[in-house]
Amino acid sequence: MERRKFVIGMGALATGSAAAVGTGAFTAAELDGRDADIMIVDDTDGLIGLEAGGSELVNDEGGAGNNQLAIDFNVEDDGNAVGGDGVNPNSTYQVGGLAEIAGTIENVPGSPVKDTSAADVAVDTDTKIGEECAFKLMNQSGSDQNVELTYEANEDFPEDALVYMVSYWADGTSRDEEQSALSAAVTGDDRAASILYSDTVDFSEALTPGAEVKVTIIVDVGDVDMDDTDLGGELIVRAGSPDNSEFL
Repeated sequence: MERRKFVIGMGALATGSAAAVGTGAFTAAELDGRDADIMIVDDTDGLIGLEAGGSELVNDEGGAGNNQLAIDFNVEDDGNAVGGDGVNPNSTYQVGGLAEIAGTIENVPGSPVKDTSAADVAVDTDTKIGEECAFKLMNQSGSDQNVELTYEANEDFPEDALVYMVSYWADGTSRDEEQSALSAAVTGDDRAASILYSDTVDFSEALTPGAEVKVTIIVDVGDVDMDDTDLGGELIVRAGSPDNSEFL
């Protein structure tokens, strides 16, 4: 598991994320004297891959190596800013669609559960998430993988703000009342939230080989102080059975 910092400020929203390698049938083994071929690859090519969706606000050229997922509200053209550089107070920004989810978005299971649902703050429920998303989470290994996608916000994340991740796996078979989506919300009181694909939790199952999960992001901001507001934190992907996961 690796961490890459990202910032959701009143000036810019920038995300980096990790391609975590999951375990296979074994949880531990040791064999000496073998050759190893372990390549460092782009986020899009990892065993657990991350790939940008169709929005101009999302690309695969973030990080020091220009090969990590990045979400950036500071739109540039050839290095020159061409538009705004962040989100406004009393506003909602959504990257990706929410239509196409089986059932209704109001009933999508959340972790942790919030009084305010993704449906309450969404500004586009007509665009299909299968066609437009912020990014894709992909199992490109040869086995089923338990995967945890977590957003951990900074300590000074404001109370009057929400960041939602809503995920959709079209081929998932574990459905409750025809649901095929999961959500996670970060607030000032609960600054960490996870989307889990695992056989050990409700409304979910492990990601099968070739699985593609579409993720939409919603940033909902109230009457906050632009100068003192920081919506940033870390986006973390864990797979397999890592020691530092509370759930897998």
